[in-house]
Amino acid sequence: METASEPDAAETAHDYQSYYQCFDDPAIHHGFQNLDDPANLRGLMHAVEDSHTQNFVIDFDDSTAYVAFNLPATASSALLDAEHPEASNARWINIYSPHHQRTLLESLAKRYDFSPRLLALMCSDPRQPRRSSPVSQENTTLRKVWSRHSKTGSPEFEVERGSDEHSSISSYGSAMRGNLYRIIDDIWHYSSVDFGRSYVCLGYNSLYGTKDSGVDDTGGGPLPHCTRVWTWLLLCDDSTVITICEDPFPYAAGQLSPPERRILKETRRNLVNVFRSLSRVDEDALMVHNPMTLLPIRTRLGDTVEETAHRESDAPGLLFYYLFENWHNSYTLITRKESRYGVELGDLRKQMFESPKLCHIDRLDTIGKELGVLKRHYQAYNRIVDRLLEPRMITSASLQNSRVVSKASDTSLDTVRPRVTEKQSMLGVSLSSAARVRFKRLQDVIDLYALNEVEEYSKQKESLVAMNFSLIAMKETLAMERMSQVTLLITKATILFLPVSLMSGYFSIGLAGAKYTVTEYWTCFSVVLFLSWIALFVFGVISGSAQTLAFFRSIWRALRTGVMGRVVRND
Repeated sequence: METASEPDAAETAHDYQSYYQCFDDPAIHHGFQNLDDPANLRGLMHAVEDSHTQNFVIDFDDSTAYVAFNLPATASSALLDAEHPEASNARWINIYSPHHQRTLLESLAKRYDFSPRLLALMCSDPRQPRRSSPVSQENTTLRKVWSRHSKTGSPEFEVERGSDEHSSISSYGSAMRGNLYRIIDDIWHYSSVDFGRSYVCLGYNSLYGTKDSGVDDTGGGPLPHCTRVWTWLLLCDDSTVITICEDPFPYAAGQLSPPERRILKETRRNLVNVFRSLSRVDEDALMVHNPMTLLPIRTRLGDTVEETAHRESDAPGLLFYYLFENWHNSYTLITRKESRYGVELGDLRKQMFESPKLCHIDRLDTIGKELGVLKRHYQAYNRIVDRLLEPRMITSASLQNSRVVSKASDTSLDTVRPRVTEKQSMLGVSLSSAARVRFKRLQDVIDLYALNEVEEYSKQKESLVAMNFSLIAMKETLAMERMSQVTLLITKATILFLPVSLMSGYFSIGLAGAKYTVTEYWTCFSVVLFLSWIALFVFGVISGSAQTLAFFRSIWRALRTGVMGRVVRND
């Protein structure tokens, strides 16, 4: 594998070190470490996964990468205000637990001109009660106070009361209160796409399978076997990529139990893989043992003129894409060969054939709801990709009464107001072609392997519901048939002994001069019983309800099963 030459790497590293020495902040002087140094890599990888880590900043190009952890807000602001290192292809700023780093978020908002609403959502505190039960009581109290101080007969009051009675209490408690984490707890497929002059911002939930982690789902979400984590992902016009990750355990303050640490490791798996891919240490070993971590951000095989010319512009978009992709965690919930839903539906099918029950319908209904959540989750990802890839054309209407002028225009407005080109007036940051083709490929993968699998499992669920009802109906029919056969057998037995009863009654009558011996009684008894059985047998054959053979066959089967079972036990 070809890499940058040693003199070039050493020269670039010296440029980075000189750049960091230009700052007055000692946290910047001593905080940045070489990510390509094997002596630093183990400690840096541990810091990425550490629950106490607050943030990190990486500056990198094809030959060198430097990273600093837990920079204070003043140091981060100084980095934002300064130009990037001259050799840098891109900068990655990652923030854990954003509710603890409001100052840093405000610095980012001022640097890239976030909207106030976007900044407020980013600063939401997940430690606030996400499902507030007193909301309904508060709303009831407000309605009572309003009704006492309003004219109940006025049309305005009727309209207000009608709209209030039909409003959603859950929506009031989430959207109206403005806390991001309440909204995304209620709507797991919630997503956000925001375009600014200097950035494009994605907000989305990532789902991680943590059923066997040993930690109960405290959020009470629609997927009890999954942990939901919200992520903000931004691509800025100065080749900066920003990730803002929700703290899945905000009340733990970094003191996590072993099961919680396993969940945290799972939720950071993709981010850690991307971080590891930015290091050039042991690339050959990674190719053999873990090729999925070899991302084409810094690791390249060739140095063709066509590829080399675009590496600097491709790096931010590729980093943006691979941080969003997160295939291993999100999509394998449904696309694995032995996914949870495939195994559970197969088990339910076996249980239904053995003994169909109505409780199976309840479980299938739960599975259907979970599949609906996953379907909307993947569709939200598709919508995000659509928004990223959609062409943003400038129309004459959007340019009217604005400061935007065409490049081809000869008229200068500099004397009246600043001149802005059409390209500068567009919202959002353009993705490089390398990132665009990968986002399009990701959309195809979502459709083919995620949404199609969800649809297939949904069809299986519907067929199992219909089959369960059919099996229950068949089971009840067989039970009624057996009951009818038993009833008919009892009726035939009653009819069989009816003539014998009449005969016995006759022999019990003391007639004058009539004497019967025991032999005569039993002879008549046998003859009458035999004739009665013959009559019932003939009637059964004619009517198609003969049960004699089935009766003896059942007795023989029972005896045979008992004998065989005794032989097996003795062996």
